Amino acid sequence: MRGGPLNRAVIVGIDSYPGAPLFGCVNDAKDVADCLSLEQYDFDSKLLLNGQATRSSILRNLHELAYGEEEGGTLVFYFAGHGQVLGQAGHLVTHDAERFDPGISLSQLAQIMESASRNFDHVVTILDCCHSGSAYSWSNSRPLQAGDIEREVPTVNESRCILAACRPEESAEERRGHGVFTDALTSALLGDAVNWNGEVTLLGVFEHISASLSTELQTPVFKGDIAGTVVLGSGFDRREGPPIDKSELAQNLAKAHHLVDQYHYLQLTELSERNVRLQQGARKCSIKLEPVVHWFEETEKALPDLKRHADWTNLVARVREFRKNLADISVGELTRFGRVVRHLGHGGYGHVWELEDDGGARYAMKIFHGNELDDEVKVRRFANGYNNMRKLEHPYIVRVHEMLAAPYGFLMDSIAGDNLRKAYIDRNDPESVLQLMIDICETVQHAHSQQVRHRDIKPENIIAAYSDRGRLVPYLTDFDLAYHETNRTVTTNIGVGGVINYAAPEQLFEPNARTARSETVDVFSLAQLMFFVITGRDPSGENFAKNLEILTHDLGSWVDDRAAKTLIELYRSSTSKQPSERPQTVVDFVSELRHAESVIQVASGTDKIMEEDFCRRVGQLYAGLNNYSATEGECRMNSRSGQVEIVVRFKNVSSKGEASLELECSVTDKLPVPSLKSGRSARESINIRLDKIVARLPGVRRHAGNKGAYQVYLSVDDVTLDVAGVAWVADVIAKAVAGIEQW
Repeated sequence: MRGGPLNRAVIVGIDSYPGAPLFGCVNDAKDVADCLSLEQYDFDSKLLLNGQATRSSILRNLHELAYGEEEGGTLVFYFAGHGQVLGQAGHLVTHDAERFDPGISLSQLAQIMESASRNFDHVVTILDCCHSGSAYSWSNSRPLQAGDIEREVPTVNESRCILAACRPEESAEERRGHGVFTDALTSALLGDAVNWNGEVTLLGVFEHISASLSTELQTPVFKGDIAGTVVLGSGFDRREGPPIDKSELAQNLAKAHHLVDQYHYLQLTELSERNVRLQQGARKCSIKLEPVVHWFEETEKALPDLKRHADWTNLVARVREFRKNLADISVGELTRFGRVVRHLGHGGYGHVWELEDDGGARYAMKIFHGNELDDEVKVRRFANGYNNMRKLEHPYIVRVHEMLAAPYGFLMDSIAGDNLRKAYIDRNDPESVLQLMIDICETVQHAHSQQVRHRDIKPENIIAAYSDRGRLVPYLTDFDLAYHETNRTVTTNIGVGGVINYAAPEQLFEPNARTARSETVDVFSLAQLMFFVITGRDPSGENFAKNLEILTHDLGSWVDDRAAKTLIELYRSSTSKQPSERPQTVVDFVSELRHAESVIQVASGTDKIMEEDFCRRVGQLYAGLNNYSATEGECRMNSRSGQVEIVVRFKNVSSKGEASLELECSVTDKLPVPSLKSGRSARESINIRLDKIVARLPGVRRHAGNKGAYQVYLSVDDVTLDVAGVAWVADVIAKAVAGIEQW
């Protein structure tokens, strides 16, 4: 997520004009909104489609930004729909247009742009509005032309820019449900217009569009920012080479043709017959195609201008078709890594198969949907899921091994269990149910500490397996929808917002807003998952009052009503439609789970806990049964990720009957922080973060440790010798560990 001033966008697309429908504007508007929500742009966008795009609604959204008190970096107004000139005045035709009142006049739009430039550094207007202009036959009217824009919008500069779809004598074209202008615009925003600094400027977008469109179809018109100073997005991979030389182009095209033809003849012999394919054919083709795919990708990365040549793009499409054929896997097929023994499941991004190699070892292989390989954003998201899982070293996150190009997918551990929907959960054992949820939450918290939001938490994305000790262990997988704040690949979601029962409302209804990429999205999903784990039923994605009624009924059979009340209130707050009203972090969410668990642990007897038993109870609450070692007055355990070693020591009891404890936290060799074991700055950074956390915890103080890697002591005073005291100490440990592991 980029820092600096907030970028805002108002994006309009209208197809359903009464009597004059269009067929590409809504798709165009959605694509532009999705592009601007990428972390390289980080726009907070308002999307108005069809009936939402009335004159008053569009103006209200623009006025709030132009005349309000909010200041920002860049404001983008995008309009895809009819354009019309009535008399001498050009208009953007809104959904509620009437005869002699088409909608928003260009002169009014120009005034809004000028006012908005006082609040925003740059104001950019993009108009794709000459579609089928003759569809309206009002008297003294005609289609809007770029000359009207030239006449009615005053001279602009880098603070106010305008980009129009066509010249005066042309009308904007549509192809395959999209306008060709916006199709070129979105490809530019997705990275085709990146400059040498890894930036996308408005001038660069215009130049890319101009080069992409045939002059026989339409020519875009651009006013303002001729120096390229308006930077729309940054943080892309920089362009790696200059325009390609003709001789080099010919050489690469010749090699590409040779590789494609060679593989084509191989697949004719190896994939045409099913038996041949199953026994050896698929394996041979995969081995042959893998380096071909890599050559195409590496060549295109080194020579990005290759993508402008039709011959090259046609060859890339053929390679994509080869990969699609290899993705059509079935049980019994021999792959490079073993034979397929069963189908494990499927989702929005692909199928998962279990393999067995010659030595009997089993792996899982996730293969991307072959028919969606031309969806560039989804392909990048799939790779993003793999990369996130690879960087998140945690025992409860499924370990991945290798990315595959042919077929497109990746190899990962095979977990001997079912997903959470199919797994047996003993719902008559409240403590084990809450321990399961705590394990899941702390795994998600580890991802958050690495700046990764999962955004698709649901039963199908959690594999449950029993440990050697008989404990149900959850493994988190499927990070395809994850958002990574520092990842420079495309990470936004286009068209998928998570399963409706478990996805936060902002994912479904405001997917381009910043809140749809915040920690509170996962908090919402965890609350819905908690409902499922406790009740065994899917929660409603709309009727939360009914969910609360069911949850309250099922919790009534649990041991202690105090735990039930805690969980009911946690569910109520965490499923609020307003992200600001939910617990803001998973640490806050799991803190309430721990409190409920601690109540359940002592519900059958008194709340009071003996001194000699106190540290053991802290270990049991934080780490779970059999995951700690305790003696009288001391307990040792590791954090869930294994990256922090924790020692709890009982110090003394005051005259008031309140205890003082010492917490020792030391990093293990599993904490992947560069230079941590010798870096003074790394230790200082952790201490600064811990001091901020400790400042919010009454009775807690930090003391420096003396180990070479990293060690810290926390004094925890005024602890009551009861279940609440145990819960408080466990909560302090959880918050301290989260601060240490946040890298």
